[in-house]
Amino acid sequence: MKKIIIVLFSYAILTGCSYSASTLSYLNVDPEDLSEEIQSYFQSVREENGVHLYFDEENNSMFVYLNASNVAQGDHAETFTDFDVESQEDTLHLLYNSEKTPDISSTSSIHSIIYKVNLNQEYEGVKLFHNGDEASFRSISGDKEE
Repeated sequence: MKKIIIVLFSYAILTGCSYSASTLSYLNVDPEDLSEEIQSYFQSVREENGVHLYFDEENNSMFVYLNASNVAQGDHAETFTDFDVESQEDTLHLLYNSEKTPDISSTSSIHSIIYKVNLNQEYEGVKLFHNGDEASFRSISGDKEE
């Protein structure tokens, strides 16, 4: 009987907290799998190179759009080589690496990519790091409550 009560109490605690059962993770997503609202936002910024952030608080997640697909003739293209997320107390760190390349036609190069970050807690802030240096977002949108 005592074990049943403990199991029920544990279940109630886990289901009562929306973040407690999840872990901080990320995955590459296809733009076509996004909601119309998120697709519309990313379409509106596709001509702007940089990192675009979209909060989806309803689903305890955010979307990170790394875009370097706009290259002027004669310029080197930027390709994305790595992405990761880390938690440091109440601050979320988004880390990405990129390289410059003269070959914009390479099919293996990634010039634009979207990641979904599944949050494990509510964060006070989000910091962006590019090749190890702190950077800034080109744009931020979504349903983040203040």
